[in-house]
Amino acid sequence: MKDETLRTAFQSWETLSSTQEEILAYEASLKHVLDEEAAIREAELREMKARQEGLQEGQQKEKELTAKRMLQEGFDVETIIRLTGLSNEQVHKIEREIN
Repeated sequence: MKDETLRTAFQSWETLSSTQEEILAYEASLKHVLDEEAAIREAELREMKARQEGLQEGQQKEKELTAKRMLQEGFDVETIIRLTGLSNEQVHKIEREIN
């Protein structure tokens, strides 16, 4: 018999021989631990999402800055759209802001 099997058997035996109060205390403790783990995971997911949104926002600002520089250098709107991936409306908005 493996040690893991013995450990599991002893844990099961302890659980079965516990009083109602001990079982409730164990379940409350387990719930607390699981809630903490869930909160940590939720925080990690929120942080990951915020980082992704920040990265996308930074990329968008970089595209807009590039478009602004291109407009100032005399590039035509179609070329700017093609090279930056910005929409026609976005490029014209930047153009209006410059003028």
